Amino acid sequence: YEMVNNTVTLDYNSSASATSAAVVTATSLANVQYLNREDSTPLYRTPSMSNFAPLVNWPTGFKCKALRTFGDFLIALNTTEGSTSFPNRVRFSDIVTANNVPSSWDETIPSNSAGTNDLVEMRTGIVDGATLGNNFIIYSSDSIFLMEFVGGSLLFNFRALFTDAGAISQNCIVQVEGKHYVFGSNDIYVHDGTTKQSICDERVKNFIFN
Repeated sequence: YEMVNNTVTLDYNSSASATSAAVVTATSLANVQYLNREDSTPLYRTPSMSNFAPLVNWPTGFKCKALRTFGDFLIALNTTEGSTSFPNRVRFSDIVTANNVPSSWDETIPSNSAGTNDLVEMRTGIVDGATLGNNFIIYSSDSIFLMEFVGGSLLFNFRALFTDAGAISQNCIVQVEGKHYVFGSNDIYVHDGTTKQSICDERVKNFIFN
């Protein structure tokens, strides 16, 4: 893929290409690299591949706002599934093995670990997510939820962390020394999953957001 003047071009093995200003997220899991653009099918590349290709086993017609990793799972956030939008949906793949992509995203198959969860308490659509320690943090524009692995039949537990902050866009969250530094919709702040603190004073904040 190529970024020129804030426009991203993804070349699907030279068979087709598309240019868009849509945001791209990138992640890696089990030695496989992933690229996602919110208006296209995700791409992947294994160590043996020279080019990125459309993600195999990905459901036909599905798209997501951001594609991230958590533990042994690939996480799709804010999905469009066919003609239906699920802005607060978290969709997780089956468990991934080394050098492979997820074998399934189908939550109806009892033998795999794929699943979905809709964060119905979220007031706005999911923007992005990122790992924080042993947990995964999910951001909308005005709220933050925690996703934690609990195992068993449920696999994951979800709960609200903060309802007065979020992320302004994708790729605006970074983990440093056990904390997330976040560019929010109206503040720049840091949190550890328990407490949150602004790191932007009024003069600087006004300059940035104006």
